[in-house]
Amino acid sequence: QVIHRLASMENDFREDGSPSGTSGLSPAQARAALEGLDTDGATLAERAVTPWWYHLTLGTIVAVIICTQALPSPASLITLPVALFALPALVLVYRRRYGLWFSQPAGPRSKRIYQFMLVTILLCFGAMLLVRFTEIEYTWVLVPASVGFVAAVVLGPLYGRAFRRELAGTER
Repeated sequence: QVIHRLASMENDFREDGSPSGTSGLSPAQARAALEGLDTDGATLAERAVTPWWYHLTLGTIVAVIICTQALPSPASLITLPVALFALPALVLVYRRRYGLWFSQPAGPRSKRIYQFMLVTILLCFGAMLLVRFTEIEYTWVLVPASVGFVAAVVLGPLYGRAFRRELAGTER
């Protein structure tokens, strides 16, 4: 039985001699299938519009996470977990409301914007830690909090537009 399985796995050809990995589509059928994929991408891009409140909420969550470091210890211990819980809750609300979620950029431009936004927010978190663990006045935490908020509110929609164009195939 094992030998029979191995023999069938090693056989890459059908009985007519054509490779088993091909679907047997004619060139015209293959082109039609690819055009259908382009249409599906354009339709999906129309549905992938992020609502106005999403990036505003994301920016607020980022700013709150950063600002928690300026709060006294008991308030910080309560506020930080709530803000961290808000991130996956935001994704869950969006996914349930709109029925889709994309975890990866669709092309090179959206990837660059995504990476820039991610690096900016990570630098804001680094600045937050600098304020937290040095003698810098805690009010300075408002600077990285503001930058993190603006990064999410400004770069988020830019990412969304680039993502939709790349998904629709109008920009590569």
